Amino acid sequence: MSKTKISIEEVRRLASLSALDFTEEELNSFIPEFEKILEFVDQVKNCDTDDVEIEYTSHKLATLREDEAKESSPQEEILMNSPKTKKGSFCVPKMLD
Repeated sequence: MSKTKISIEEVRRLASLSALDFTEEELNSFIPEFEKILEFVDQVKNCDTDDVEIEYTSHKLATLREDEAKESSPQEEILMNSPKTKKGSFCVPKMLD
């Protein structure tokens, strides 16, 4: 039996950080998927890139405007067209149960 690179504790931690709830069966099903992702990452790490010319675009080449602080619109004005608000925030439909 091969040693797994991802433990069930790590999968639980990732789910917790993502604020997602899964059954034990679902959590265990992620292990082979994550291991496959790590195998792909290892393949990319092992690619020979010695003859590859580095190409990049630097943000320094672009002409950017200076940052300048401006007064924000009043909160009431921003929320005025919202169909529903609560405690000074937009209310949106629930996406997940």
